[in-house]
Amino acid sequence: MIPKLLRILILGSLPTSAFADVPVIDKTNYAVAKKTAETTDKILDTNKNILTTVQDTLKAVTGDRASTAGPLKNLAIGNGFSVSTIPSFDSVLKEGMPNFGSMSGDIAKAATLFINGLQLVKSLSGKDNSTFSGDKSYEQLVNSVLSVSALINGSQRAIESRRSAFEQAGSQIGRAQDIKGSIDQNTQLQVQSGLTLNEMIGVMNGAVSSLQAENQRRLTDISNTKKTLTYGN
Repeated sequence: MIPKLLRILILGSLPTSAFADVPVIDKTNYAVAKKTAETTDKILDTNKNILTTVQDTLKAVTGDRASTAGPLKNLAIGNGFSVSTIPSFDSVLKEGMPNFGSMSGDIAKAATLFINGLQLVKSLSGKDNSTFSGDKSYEQLVNSVLSVSALINGSQRAIESRRSAFEQAGSQIGRAQDIKGSIDQNTQLQVQSGLTLNEMIGVMNGAVSSLQAENQRRLTDISNTKKTLTYGN
């Protein structure tokens, strides 16, 4: 057994480098490093959540929502009546026959039955292709009556179908899956409201055209009366 003094002398003679590779745990530094790692993990998790939120937000405000707003595109006109389908008042009669172009057959038929029911003469002078001003004015007045009849009939039907369409659209409010869908739905409703307003303007134009035809008729009668009196003198 090595005496205690001898062991002390042996250990003392060893170089200090012999103890350099012995690991030493610094508890303070370890605690700081551990806290830093935990904080870093929390920051990374927070960044992941932020990225997910940004992606969800981007998805909610971009992209195609045709399937959401598409069903609203036929509210104003759709497959029903539109004022734009009525030919101009001066061409609704072609060679004495009603000509409604692309207008719905039911509406055209109703207007034709109405005008035929009046049993009007073709011209005041009784002549075909007359150049007499009274005949021209009379023809324009007949055109106006025929067109307004179709306009009234078509507008009444459109009001019913349009009301039903808008009520159905109203039931879809609040059901869009995201903000983009809601925005597109609202935009489509604005477009349809504009088209509906345009239809209203068209109806008012029809009423104004009707008054114009009546004023034209009166003006022609006044002119013809003046001519008759002048000839008599």
